[in-house]
Formats: sequence, C-alpha cells, structure tokens
Amino acid sequence: MGDAHVGSKPYISPLLGLPCELLVHTASFLSPDDFFSLRLTCRRAETFLFDSFKEEFFSDRRFMVSECLGCLINIANHPYLSRCLSKLTIGLDRVYSNPSLPYPNGNRNMVRDNMPHRGKFEDQHREELAVEQNWMVASGRLQLLLGEALSRLPNVVELTIRDYNVPNRSRRPGSRDVLVSYGTRRVLSHTGVDFVAHESHLISQDQFPDMIFTASLLAVARSGNRLKAMTVDIRKKDMGLSSSAFAIPKSLTEALRFNLHDLSSLDLSVSFTYVSLGSFTTSSLGFLPWQPHYLFKLLEHTPNLVRLRVGSKGASLLKDGIIGWLAQLVDLSRGKKVQGLRMNGVINTSTSLNHYAQVQRFQMLQELELENMTAPASSLSKVLLHLTSSLRKLCLRMVGVYVGSEEDELDNDPRSPNAWTTIFQDIPKSINLEEIHVSSLGHHTPECSTKDNNRHQVAFLKSASGVQSGPDNGLLNSWSHSGNVPAMKSFLQEVADKTVIICTSCKRRNSGYRTCEDVLEENLILIASSIVSR
Repeated sequence: MGDAHVGSKPYISPLLGLPCELLVHTASFLSPDDFFSLRLTCRRAETFLFDSFKEEFFSDRRFMVSECLGCLINIANHPYLSRCLSKLTIGLDRVYSNPSLPYPNGNRNMVRDNMPHRGKFEDQHREELAVEQNWMVASGRLQLLLGEALSRLPNVVELTIRDYNVPNRSRRPGSRDVLVSYGTRRVLSHTGVDFVAHESHLISQDQFPDMIFTASLLAVARSGNRLKAMTVDIRKKDMGLSSSAFAIPKSLTEALRFNLHDLSSLDLSVSFTYVSLGSFTTSSLGFLPWQPHYLFKLLEHTPNLVRLRVGSKGASLLKDGIIGWLAQLVDLSRGKKVQGLRMNGVINTSTSLNHYAQVQRFQMLQELELENMTAPASSLSKVLLHLTSSLRKLCLRMVGVYVGSEEDELDNDPRSPNAWTTIFQDIPKSINLEEIHVSSLGHHTPECSTKDNNRHQVAFLKSASGVQSGPDNGLLNSWSHSGNVPAMKSFLQEVADKTVIICTSCKRRNSGYRTCEDVLEENLILIASSIVSR
C-alpha cells in the first residue's frame, strides 16, 4: 500500500493520503479480520492504526483459568500493550470431567447442562483440561501467573470475575455479540464445551469462584497495583463467594490496605456461609459459628467506596447479610456499645472495627445496592438514615424487613403504617436521593399464621410516577424513579402512601393488610379514574 511500482512509476495508495483521523474512522467499518489485514499492508498503515487497535482490543481483556494465561504474560511484557490494559476479567469458565463431577445429593441432572455434546469429542481431552484447571488453582500457579502479569501491567485498575458473558459494545461489523474468555475456542475444538452460551457453567457447591477470587486478590496484593473497581458477579443460582474467599493472611494485610485504598466501586455476589479453603475438592459446607464473615474484614480496607453492591446468594446463616454490620457501624460511630457481629452466634467486637467505624463510616458512598437480605426494620432504617449523607442512588432487591411485637407497626395496630411506609417517609429527612429502584420487597412478622417463612409480599398501588412492573398476576412489586432532589422527595412520599402488605390470613385479624384481590381492584379503580380525568 506504500511505495509500490506499477511499471516505472511509483504508486502510493490514495488511502494513505487521507488524514489520520479519517483513515482510523474508515477502518472502524471493517470486520476484525479485514482490520487486522489492513494493519499488515505497510508500516505507515500500522502506525496510523496502532493506537485505535490497542485501545479497542487490549484495554479490556478476559481470560479463562488455563495455560492460555500465557497470553496475558505476553501482553504484560509488551512495551506498549502493557500500558493499555486497564480492565482485567477472569472468566469462571469451568471445565468438568465425568469422574470429577460432584453430584449434589446424587442428582446428575444438575450438571447435565455443563457437559458437551456427544459425538466426535473424546472424554480424554475434557479430562486433561479439567485437570489443568484444578492443578493451576491447587498448585498456586494461577496466583503466580496473575502476580507476574499484574506487576507489569501498571494501569490495570479494574478487576472482574464473572461466570457469564456480557454483551460486546463494539460496533465493528463481524464482531461477536458477547465478550468471551481467551481460550474458549481451544476448549470448544477439543471438548465440545461451548462457553459462548449466556448461562453459567458452574455447578452447585463448586468452590472454584472462592479459589479464583483468593488467588486474584493475593496477586493484586503482591503486585502493588491500586485498584479502583472490583467486581465478582456470579449468576449461578445459590452460589456466591464464601467467607473463606475473603480470608487474607495477616502478612498481606498492609499490602492489601494499600491496594484497596483507592477502590471506589465494589460489586460482590456473596454466600453468607463458611467454607474452609482446604475443602476445595470435597465441596464441604462446614461452618464455624464463632467466626465472623471475612467479607467484613475486607471492607475495613476500602475507606473510599463510592459504589457498594452486595448480593446474598443461597441459604444464608446471616439473614441480614451486610445490613446488620452497617447498622453496627452507625452505632459505633455514634458512641454506642454493640454486642458484636452475629453469625449464628455472637462474637466480641474487635478494636479494628471500632477504629474503622470512627474513621471511615462510608462518607463518600453515593450508590448502595442490596439484594436478598432480611433485617430488622430498625436496622435498615438506621443504615439508610445515618450511614452517610452522600447517598444518591439506592437499589433494594428481594430485601425484607421484620418487626417485633413491641414496635408501633401495622402488625400490632391497623392504624399504624407498615414498616416500609415508615422507611420511605423517613428517607428524605436524611439523604438526598436522585435515583431509587425497589423490587420484590418482603415484610416479616412474628404473628403471621401462614408460617411461610413469616414473609409477607409487598406490593404497590398503581401510579403515574416512575416505572412500575410486576409478575403476570397483575400485582406491581417493582418501582423505580430518577430525578432531582425535590422531585424525589415528592416521589418517595407517594411510594410511602401506595405501599401495601399482602396477606389473606393476617387480614382476618388486622384490617390494615390487603389481599391480592383488594390490590387488583384498587388498581383498576385508579386506572379508571386517570382515564376519566383525561
């Protein structure tokens, strides 16, 4: 494309006569293969396109746990590409072999989706890759490879671990619809296991995510990199990081404190159970009742969080998840004494927790997302009203509150508002929200005769404000809205007025409760009234 000769006259491609910006823009319409071919035509084209090439293909990379991580080492050793990588993702693309598959309760159907299609693929190849993954984790080679790479990747500020594929934002023609881990093509050709599918390829009780997170965190601690965002997003039902995943040796505490000091975003799928690191191959779910969940220890090293999301996964031995811990931080910061952190028992409050509560208290936190937790209404209210005044976005999914017999609440007095109504009314008094999302909320009382985990369903009456949605039965259990502070205060008051608790049994003893039929009928009346008013 450069100085070629046609006959006796030199020839220069008119494409190279374009301004660099136009050439880069034109190349953005090429497929990946054609784009790579254009770079190989001449040195000048490569010079023009190199910056866009490295930014598009090397700023965000995903790898599976295999010897394919050698590619990450090659990137780290490159003088230019090593400075481009800023986001590193470790895919939980798990390869299982037939003999090594754990069958929970003897149920083989649970792992059927993780097996390849039968036919031309031999079990031997799948077995070899499964052994390779297990060996890399158990031997410490994964930690060594990640540590070596991160020590030479100075601009990696975001670490992500996930078990599913995310959409590819690239608009380049011919690009994959989803971002997959490097090495998945090799796995497909050797074993027939296709990791391009959207579903998780993990099986229940596999502690693979725990081991990957621990290895990644130790590698970060030894690399000296200061992270700004860390995400562990596990879509597999009932699976999250256990307490042992956050158990960090004391020798690395100071290094980790340095690495996480600038962390502004923390997004975690957590299982509030205890699993020993030594039980990786046996899938033990042993729990030591006198120990705290080590997630709380990790949070002591993150003083500058702006965004915090914690989703509780699976059967929890700590029903209130992180809510109870945050409520105790509020108490400690206000000079109150606390019993200690509960985890199937009570432990003594550590001096580090007192110091942490006094110094930090999440003063920079602007976004809080909680999922699948049940806490006393007073604890949740305490967190929302007093943890920080900087909160601007609140997301509550499958969060339940329970009330005691001594509280002035709907369950004890039909004339009193339910606990959620009180919470929504109180929020504007302390924080200036700009965005809120609530869905599948719960309301727990000790007097409910249904004994269905004492869980009442929370529903919302029809409203023209915000966005409401719900299941096919017509009930509205999800509500979201964003706007300026005055508009949000008005919206939260409407949410408070239109929050109802559903329980047919409880309505017989307390007229403040509603039935599903009551709510649907009220919504029809509200819809009819809005049509007439138009």
